[in-house]
Amino acid sequence: MLAGAAIALLNHLLDDAPWARARLARHAGNRARVVAGGVRLDLSIAADGLLAQCLSEDAPQVVIEMPAPTPVALADGVDGLMRAARIEGEVELADTLGFVFRNLRWDVEGDLANVVGDIAAHRLHRSAMATLQAGRRALGAAEANLREFVAEDTTLLLAASRMAERNRSLRLIRDALARVEKRVERLERSRA
Repeated sequence: MLAGAAIALLNHLLDDAPWARARLARHAGNRARVVAGGVRLDLSIAADGLLAQCLSEDAPQVVIEMPAPTPVALADGVDGLMRAARIEGEVELADTLGFVFRNLRWDVEGDLANVVGDIAAHRLHRSAMATLQAGRRALGAAEANLREFVAEDTTLLLAASRMAERNRSLRLIRDALARVEKRVERLERSRA
């Protein structure tokens, strides 16, 4: 079911990108496997450049392995995911698939316009993009803060043994200060 939805989404994007279908059509009949975070999607390329689910047990010509998407990689979009991908197999097909996946874009505003109209789609898209940008900035700031904390402020977190040693040192200082105060009191009494 997940494979069917993913292929339907990719084909929807390919419908709006004749350049991508033309590039893929040159590799009609070839198979590819995309593995992302443990989910495997086997694809075959049709003569019209669209994708279909591949049910063949034969080894695919290309395997694209991506690590499980992290928030940082997702914030970078497809480019962030493809940078982390490992592609193996037939060079020309791998290059074509990599190029198509990196450059395939979803016209969200156009699809929304078919449902809610042009003006509403434009406003919804603009609001969503502003929210996405704010999320990216917040994620970047959180990452920068975490990096700074780990790099510079790790002394705030003490191991139990260091904390016990520090407590012992503070007790010694407190006791020494109490002795000094008693001497000062004695000296003041002796003067008076």
